[in-house]
Amino acid sequence: MSSPPPPPNFQPRVSFDTFDKPADFIEENSFTLIKKHKDYEYTKRSRTFLCGLDSNEYSEYALEWLIDELVDDGDEIVCLRVVERDASIAGDSSVDRGRYREEARQLMEQIESKNQENKAINLVLEFSVGKVNKVIGEMINLYEPAILIVGTKGRSLGGFQGLLPGSVSKYCLQHSPVPVIVVRPNSKRTKNKKKRMNDPSRQGYRDILDRA
Repeated sequence: MSSPPPPPNFQPRVSFDTFDKPADFIEENSFTLIKKHKDYEYTKRSRTFLCGLDSNEYSEYALEWLIDELVDDGDEIVCLRVVERDASIAGDSSVDRGRYREEARQLMEQIESKNQENKAINLVLEFSVGKVNKVIGEMINLYEPAILIVGTKGRSLGGFQGLLPGSVSKYCLQHSPVPVIVVRPNSKRTKNKKKRMNDPSRQGYRDILDRA
């Protein structure tokens, strides 16, 4: 008799849904998905990171960079996806069909797949309706992240010169009350990542703290 399959690395937690509430009933509509790694444990060293996600590749790149470079066991990532109130997915017919739930679940699966080193982390997806800049501020107040991470397709120039006028990344740098890291795609990253993964002396954030 064959053995049962092993439990999944990430296990769903209680979700919250105000996405389908009338606009005059609640200020911001949101669908929250939470998945916790089976080995995740919150400690006094745990950190929370807030990462903006949209349909552009550079935001996906920023998430990959965050998971590979900053996150360690015991940390939490809050991924924020914001759609405008007049977007099709926020329309009455889409809400009635639960389209936003399916899109959020697919996005959460994509987020899980970025954790290629199988780090014991907690994942939160906030799928929200509203103005991007306003929702980012509200999520910073709610989760109190150590760092806000956003992607950019800006040019390779120093400082604000490399950011597009009116971009979310530029707004965050100017107005965020927490430190901001703006991640720009880099063709050398994949090669460097592979080299680090094959380095037996490579240490994680937790290893460094334990040796301190």
